[in-house]
Amino acid sequence: MEIRTGEGHGVAQNAIYLLSGKLISTVLGVIFVIYVAIQLGLTQFGIYTLGNYFAGLFVILGDLGLGNYTTREIARDKNNAQDILNRVFCLRLVLSLLAFIIGITVLLFVDYGLLTEQLTMIILFTHIFFRSFLSFLFHIFEGFERMEFITIAEAFRRGIDLVIGVWVLSQGYGLTFLILGLVLSDLIILTFTWILLYSSLPIRLRIVFSSIDWYETLVSSIPFGLLLVFLGVVNSIDTIMLGKIRGEDEVGLYGVVIRITSVLTIIPLMTATAMFPAISRLYNTSIDKARSIFLNLIRLMMFLGMPIAFGTTLIGSSLIVFIYDATYLPAAMPLKIVIWSIGIVFLNLPMIMFLSSIERQKQATMIIGISALSNILLNLVLIPKYGMVGAAITTVISQVIIFILCYRRIIDFLEHLEWIPYFTQAVIGCLGMSLVLWFLPTVHTGVLIFLGSISYLSIMILTGALNRQDWHHMIHLFNPNKLSS
Repeated sequence: MEIRTGEGHGVAQNAIYLLSGKLISTVLGVIFVIYVAIQLGLTQFGIYTLGNYFAGLFVILGDLGLGNYTTREIARDKNNAQDILNRVFCLRLVLSLLAFIIGITVLLFVDYGLLTEQLTMIILFTHIFFRSFLSFLFHIFEGFERMEFITIAEAFRRGIDLVIGVWVLSQGYGLTFLILGLVLSDLIILTFTWILLYSSLPIRLRIVFSSIDWYETLVSSIPFGLLLVFLGVVNSIDTIMLGKIRGEDEVGLYGVVIRITSVLTIIPLMTATAMFPAISRLYNTSIDKARSIFLNLIRLMMFLGMPIAFGTTLIGSSLIVFIYDATYLPAAMPLKIVIWSIGIVFLNLPMIMFLSSIERQKQATMIIGISALSNILLNLVLIPKYGMVGAAITTVISQVIIFILCYRRIIDFLEHLEWIPYFTQAVIGCLGMSLVLWFLPTVHTGVLIFLGSISYLSIMILTGALNRQDWHHMIHLFNPNKLSS
């Protein structure tokens, strides 16, 4: 039976659907987090943050790459989608149950405190059995290239979260009722997306036991899974350890920092993802074109990442007060440190994507694994003594490790990368921008951000660092066919 898919939408349109959904969900998510942080205060926001990052780590164990595997296999053979889902869905249920049991065991062993444990259990349950399965449905839509449904569901989910969160906290019900309200929100959106899937695609999710198929499926999904596990450790372990060693108040402060940085990582993630198809296609047929696309992306990411790091370092304190309130001002120092990891992430994500696109995913996984191990060891040393500042330093060092190892691998394939000219141009622009910010200390933070951006952009254009060709690359960022032509 021929299955109707979204192939007719084209690469650019599907990418725009994904970008639109991500932007909408990000904006609504940021508003939600800011409101929650201000209303809950340090301790309760710390519990909320700790619960979410703890649960996120075990969600990855419940997936083990099956989501990415499902997308890839359905995209390759859409008419065999039902057989693929028959193999994956029941296995996904079993892994989720095991992940939940392991998560509860670890939670009780760590012993955060009664209230934190109880609320984290609820968050763990809804993440593993509601949000994780929502993500699995999204992977099915991706396989059929029906990205518009992901956009609809993401926007709907964030909208419901925001409405419930504002109502619960404005009525004075507090953290417990907020978490219970979000459980209801997750159940509503999972049901909505399930109905959307069944009404738009002729497939059904069935429970089918087959140990042979499960083994073969796991063997294929494990490379994705290991990479996700290591990334989960890099992104979550500092918050989890900080909660145990230093307490919920410090997690609350650190939570506002990682919320800011996690939003910024969307920029390199989306752009690197957009480049992935073109580089994958061109690497074996035209290495020069593949290299050109990659270098242009690296150059643009450097030009974006460096001013963010410089600017945030200069106005970090006022930025915290501007976004949240003075209660979270102690988070300014770790923000000024960890923001430099974001400058490096702008380069690391394209390099990781490049290694994956030229079938060097095992190398990419090994690099992230080494970084994850280093992250754990450094946090064990630095967090007890320096708290969230130590966690911030560890984050930067972990990204530096990824950068060095990725750079060494990529040089093997591209022979050389012209970093120094790009770096010099970006530094000149950042120094000019820094002078503007330095001599306007009393100006409103929003105005500072605007003036800093304008000054940096003007300097980059006047010095010739940015030109019309860069505008062409940005316009066609989500149409790899035009970029590679």
